[in-house]
Amino acid sequence: MSLAYLSPLWFFGYDVALEFLFAVVALMVSIFAFRIYKKTNQGQVKLFGISFSFISMSYFIQSFFNFLIVSEVNAHVCSALKIQSIQMFDAAGLYFHMILMTIGLAVLAYMTIKSEKIRILWMMIALSLFGIFLSASRLYVFFLFSTIFLILLEWHFITNYLQNKQKKTLFIAIAFLLMLFGNIHFLVSVNHQLFYVIGHVLELIAYLLILSNFYLVLKK
Repeated sequence: MSLAYLSPLWFFGYDVALEFLFAVVALMVSIFAFRIYKKTNQGQVKLFGISFSFISMSYFIQSFFNFLIVSEVNAHVCSALKIQSIQMFDAAGLYFHMILMTIGLAVLAYMTIKSEKIRILWMMIALSLFGIFLSASRLYVFFLFSTIFLILLEWHFITNYLQNKQKKTLFIAIAFLLMLFGNIHFLVSVNHQLFYVIGHVLELIAYLLILSNFYLVLKK
């Protein structure tokens, strides 16, 4: 099941373009983070870059498969690949997106605990993915884990801001708060089509805030 079915008809195509833009922006954030890591050798910045690499890949895949869904290309691709069910093809795209996004968010959450025990990260990823794919409501559980990770991230960055009062920390805290708002409606909302659009807009603002913050840090 693809997320494209949640999109209102008038938003078809725009959501695909926005998801592709998310992928590009996340990739740029990853590149900036790795460049900063080379200058500072800070492990947390490296983890930030790794996490956004996975997030970027998840959006590239989501954008690609949603493009297939909202266009006639879907049927042709399925025929060429001899895939019997279009639904299976769409589900494969969604599963790849969930796996990569979950890994990306888990790496970010692991970054906040400042631990050098890599097994903690593997446990976070394994528990999340097992929880998602062993559940009868995989998409719901995916958003549940995403929301939990985003709450942890928001708590971390808002606490950092209250301690040091730095603008760059505030920008990151606001960005993850917007991402949290854009994600949490899948758990509580009954009007998914409206909030599907609002969620995309909030995500765009969030990723642009993170990108601008890393650009300013790198520029210094």
